[in-house]
Amino acid sequence: MTQPKSFDYVEYKRSIQQRHAAETRNMNSRQKSASRLQWLKESDNPAARLWREMSAKQAEAAAR
Repeated sequence: MTQPKSFDYVEYKRSIQQRHAAETRNMNSRQKSASRLQWLKESDNPAARLWREMSAKQAEAAAR
């Protein structure tokens, strides 16, 4: 027998997507890209930290 879900991951994902859509509704594609890049550079989110780590490794490799 399965346990009842204590957290609805699909609903959580949808709510995040709706929030992002609302935040960028009046932005053109360049503004959206700039906003994402700023978030990646400044956020403490694990995905943003990983992006910064991978970007640093890529820059190191290119400098060699």
